[in-house]
Amino acid sequence: MMKSLVIFFGCILGLGVANAATTNVTYEPRLAMSSNARARTRQLVADMKNRTARGHIRELMASLTSPIIENYAKMLSGESPLSFQNSRYTLGVGPLHPFGIEHAIKFVEEEMLKYGFTVQQVQYLDGYAPNIVSCLPGTVTPDQIVVMGAHLDNIPSTGRAPGANDDGSGSASLMAAAAAIHTLGATFGKTLCFEHYTGEEQGLRGSRAMAELRAKRGDDVVAMLQQDMIAVQLPGDQTGLAFVDDTRATDPDLTDAVEMILRNYVDPNLMLHPRVLSGSSCCSDHQSYTENGFPSVGFIEPRGYTGDPMYHTSGDLVERDEYSITQLTLAAQAALAAGAELADMNFGTD
Repeated sequence: MMKSLVIFFGCILGLGVANAATTNVTYEPRLAMSSNARARTRQLVADMKNRTARGHIRELMASLTSPIIENYAKMLSGESPLSFQNSRYTLGVGPLHPFGIEHAIKFVEEEMLKYGFTVQQVQYLDGYAPNIVSCLPGTVTPDQIVVMGAHLDNIPSTGRAPGANDDGSGSASLMAAAAAIHTLGATFGKTLCFEHYTGEEQGLRGSRAMAELRAKRGDDVVAMLQQDMIAVQLPGDQTGLAFVDDTRATDPDLTDAVEMILRNYVDPNLMLHPRVLSGSSCCSDHQSYTENGFPSVGFIEPRGYTGDPMYHTSGDLVERDEYSITQLTLAAQAALAAGAELADMNFGTD
């Protein structure tokens, strides 16, 4: 088993830690997508028009099961009898917070290492918990990277902060996906990275640091897929998954390609929506990658970021009426299918 690495990235954004409250996110376009990346994404749209579902990706989806993802959601929220998790607030670090976000980071790190990923902690600001980056090197074109992201941090800043939906749902999805990949022994032509960000609730600080680092290094990120709040289903709504429809924060070509991928693979009980039905679709970590010249897609529950009645409260739990394990599982399977297709899964045969 490989040891975890710690990288210190410094204060790349020039942001201090004085304002610990949730920050209104501004749009900060800095780098345009390169002409080569734009052409590749548009070619992907053309390729997906004629692509049919592949059997080994369906097998991978089936390996991501409800009991596994529910267990991870409850471990992160502290609802599992095996979990002592109390809060995942980004700035709740140090000995005064023994069951804070550092406890969650250790748990995620141990699980991802167990599943055969290389794991790095990426520190970006003093006083902030680090991002966790877990990767499987590609077997054919390892320099090409597909990123799947979610944010591990949550709020309220004091007291219990379970964050089962925001964004324990996306974080649990990544961990359940890693378990499914490990179960099948799946490999990918491109490098596949799962990124758990911190500092999202303070203004996308963790993902902005990570995306800027990748841009400065010249990383070739083919696609970034973000899952943030995918588990809540309001009374009367169909089980569903929506795309963030915001050209300032996502790439429309990649979104079109991913929607085509999902229509080949998703369970017929999962309704796909090209945009949120109500509530806000701003903002999450996909925006950070778009700002740094990388194509990104945002997955979200149909009622948007503010549609959850327990949004940003201590009531954001798994054990409540609106939290749908069925929707969470089907959405996570859909996201995994998109990631596997984009990363050129090469396990098994069709």
